[in-house]
Amino acid sequence: MGYHDGKPTVLVVEDDANLRRLVVHMLGNGGFETVATGTAAEGLSLVHERQGALHLAILDIVMPGMSGLDLASELAREYPSLPILYISGYVGSLAADALARRTPDRVLLKPFTEQTLVERVRLLLEIAGPCESAVSQPPARAMRDGTAG
Repeated sequence: MGYHDGKPTVLVVEDDANLRRLVVHMLGNGGFETVATGTAAEGLSLVHERQGALHLAILDIVMPGMSGLDLASELAREYPSLPILYISGYVGSLAADALARRTPDRVLLKPFTEQTLVERVRLLLEIAGPCESAVSQPPARAMRDGTAG
């Protein structure tokens, strides 16, 4: 999967302006480009303007007007390969509960940490984390047999 300037672009649709800014900031820290808006209708317009050239959409489930679920349905029809991460502050929401049971990796309940958000986005985009390769490498031979190199 190729990314413009090496950075995946994530659409953020969240009606709470403070939370939207925070999510954009968190994603920026994680190495992602973002486009963001406060309504589902504007989110759909942004996707159309970019002709679907986005790598992931983060959608608040409950928003005034068109919900994140309605937007997801529109996006799935037009851009079926676009991964979607749902965020919700309504722990008891039937929609969030149903989604979490069907696809637990595609739902994040608010509040969440920057690390959790970035890890989830990386998971959905199938991107290794910045430290993952160092962690998965075996120790150097000199360390294994106790001798200095």
